[in-house]
Amino acid sequence: MYQGEYFQLKRNQSFGELILSSTKDSVNTLGKAALEELSRILDTIDQSDLSGLIIRSDKKLFCGGANVKEFRALFAQGEQAVNDYLTWVHSIYNRIEDLDIPKVVVLNGFTAGGGAELALLADYRLMTADAAVTFPEVKLGIFPGWGGLTRLPRLLGLDTALQWLTTGKKFNASKALTCHFADGVIDSNKQDPVEAAIQVLNSCLKGELDWQERKKEKLSSLRMNQYELGMSVSVAKGMIAKTAGKHYPAPMIMLNAIEKAAGSCREEALAIEREHLCQCVKTGVADALVSVFLSDMAVKAKTKGFSSEQKPLNDISVLGAGIMGGGIAYVSADKGMHVHLKDINQQGLDLGLEEANKLLAKQVTKNRKTPLAMGQVLNRIQPTLHDISLAETELVIEAVVENPNVKANVLADIEQKAPNALIASNTSTLNISGLAKSLQRPENFCGIHFFNPVHRMPLVEVIKGEKTSDETINKAVQYVKQLGKTPIVINDCAGFLVNRCLTPYFLAFNQLLTDGADISIVDKIMTKQFGWPMGPAMLLDVIGLDTTAHCIDVMDDAFPGRLQKPQKNIIQTLVDEGYLGQKNHQGFYQHVADRKGRLKPQRNTQSDELIAKLAASQCEDDAETMMMRLMLPMMFEAVRCLDEGIVASPEEADIAMLYGTGFPAFRGGLFYYMDQLGMEKLISLAETFKHLGSLYQIPEGVLNRAQQKQTFYTK
Repeated sequence: MYQGEYFQLKRNQSFGELILSSTKDSVNTLGKAALEELSRILDTIDQSDLSGLIIRSDKKLFCGGANVKEFRALFAQGEQAVNDYLTWVHSIYNRIEDLDIPKVVVLNGFTAGGGAELALLADYRLMTADAAVTFPEVKLGIFPGWGGLTRLPRLLGLDTALQWLTTGKKFNASKALTCHFADGVIDSNKQDPVEAAIQVLNSCLKGELDWQERKKEKLSSLRMNQYELGMSVSVAKGMIAKTAGKHYPAPMIMLNAIEKAAGSCREEALAIEREHLCQCVKTGVADALVSVFLSDMAVKAKTKGFSSEQKPLNDISVLGAGIMGGGIAYVSADKGMHVHLKDINQQGLDLGLEEANKLLAKQVTKNRKTPLAMGQVLNRIQPTLHDISLAETELVIEAVVENPNVKANVLADIEQKAPNALIASNTSTLNISGLAKSLQRPENFCGIHFFNPVHRMPLVEVIKGEKTSDETINKAVQYVKQLGKTPIVINDCAGFLVNRCLTPYFLAFNQLLTDGADISIVDKIMTKQFGWPMGPAMLLDVIGLDTTAHCIDVMDDAFPGRLQKPQKNIIQTLVDEGYLGQKNHQGFYQHVADRKGRLKPQRNTQSDELIAKLAASQCEDDAETMMMRLMLPMMFEAVRCLDEGIVASPEEADIAMLYGTGFPAFRGGLFYYMDQLGMEKLISLAETFKHLGSLYQIPEGVLNRAQQKQTFYTK
């Protein structure tokens, strides 16, 4: 009946099968071209004698939703363009819902966003047992705006719908059935899903199922009185304020739209839906979060290319236990790899095993693992104090003390014992090319830099030295992907990417303190206003003041005159007095354990006194000035990293800073944020802070882009 690029329409008995069957991609998505084709198919259906309609996919996944790649261009056209586009989509979706024949959708694999909203148009929804559904739009700073916000509460009830809409969680077929999203779950090994759909349609035609009453439920107002509505909305507002906060407005805008449209019929409710989705776009957060999503997609596509021909690793070795080595051993064993964990002293080995035990015990306590599974993971970690055979191991990760001489000796020894293995260092600051000089085969050596805590941080920097081969990088990327983490390939330099960008941020913080700024005020500004998960003082305590002091030393050697050690070095002063941060409960803050053993920061009067001896009386800077004094050195260093080829693209740099430091996602990433400020603004700020020294030296890359009217991202 119809054969297109995105859909097919076939006759099956007296019924039609509307099949999502993109010839453009392996996953069905609903971009503008697909929706235009869908509109033409509806013309064909209107002129047909079909007595029912089955909507299904011929791919492993039903539908990935809207084509997110089209969003930013649409947002840039402004509020009226967004409203017009939504009105057009609503008109197409309404035509499907209003067809005067029963409709059944069969969801297989995975269904998201606009695809799930398409499913809501059917009178009955069947899901295969392996299927899952999600409305993830809130993670993009919007909400389901193709009718999902209107239809889902009327179908599931307000409270359940809010759980689905405000969290963006994925729900399996069983949960979807319980929540009344699905009307049946099919074991496709025992029953053909299309045959099951035909049975439902036949029941509709026989009058055994009242499909028209089903349709009316979605066309009318919410079935709840004002008191019930008020109670549900009040509870939801409290939860949203607590979890989303002011920086992520979409959940609250969504709730306001539902409340306003509760007593409305479909057409009025859809108009309210459009109005409020435009409000989301207007905040700018949606564009930022879409940019993050697209950057993440670009990084995933690139890493897929790196590791496409690599076999999974089965046997690895970690030399140097402790908390970091234990964390690496745990995440590797948890993904099914056999791990040899070696240290030269029992204390280090005990610390590494204790870390793995602790992390697994938490999984068991939270019912995420059985005790049996915990035992199986631990059995894959083989601890030893003695020399071990490395002849069969595929990867050896060196995680010993951050001393170049010690590392060089360990690496040379590894090369002798593991001639066929990929060798990697987990160094956080030392040059990979420098460490490679101790090796006879430097092409087999790279950096694999994990962030602490290893099990929680999604980023891993894979560092390519001057002589590192492409094959070595490909294997390292494959290993990181096996761990379920995001690898970013970085060219070698002191501090690599993340630590190199963090160091000037911490140096700027040191300078703020010497100018008399209060640590708690600065931390509050950077969390509450800028949006970091923690302020610079708290972050330093978490990383370790001694670790940061060492990093500053390395940067001073690598970039003298620009990232130099400050004359009034508050961080080093605290370290010299024994203040190391969370690791010994004393840093900028005093870290006191609560009843559950969790460390809580409190004001540390002793460290305050030490800081006061080096600081001016009081800093006069306002909040905006403090934010820019801290952020500008970080931004400028990131520009240098991009222009020097340390990182290949703004997308990779933004994902690295988001996943490696917790840079606030609602700001879109470091380079996206610079684009929003504009090159002229960056230059103006740098001129304002020129008197503060070399941290605010404007990179050539910023000056050149300003002159040529360029941005980091192509608009």
